[in-house]
Amino acid sequence: MAEDWDWELQQNQTAYTVAELSEKAGLDGASVITLDLEFVPAEGADSEAFKKALVTFGYQVSDGEEGGIAASVAEIPFTFDAIWTHEERTTKMALSRGYRPDGWGFWEP
Repeated sequence: MAEDWDWELQQNQTAYTVAELSEKAGLDGASVITLDLEFVPAEGADSEAFKKALVTFGYQVSDGEEGGIAASVAEIPFTFDAIWTHEERTTKMALSRGYRPDGWGFWEP
C-alpha cells in the first residue's frame, strides 16, 4: 500500500490547509497546538503493531470508531514543517501496518 501512496498529493493538501488556516484563523509558527491524526483500517490491519509503533515514537494513542486509531502529539508549532513531519511519519507507520490516514486536526489555541 505504501508504494502506491500519493505522497505529493498528501503533502500539497497539508500545505494548502496550513496556509488556509493561517490566513483565516490568524495562526502562525508562534501558535502551539496538539496535533490529532486519524487513521482507518484497511485489509490486513494490525492494530496492536500500529499502536505500539505510535507509542514508541511518543504519540498518545486512542481507539476510534470502527477500528480506527487516533494519535496525538502535544506542543508543536503550527507550521507546515512541524505538521508534515508528524503526518508523514505516522502515515508511513500506518501504511506498513494496514491503516491509511483519514485526516488531521487540532483544538484551536
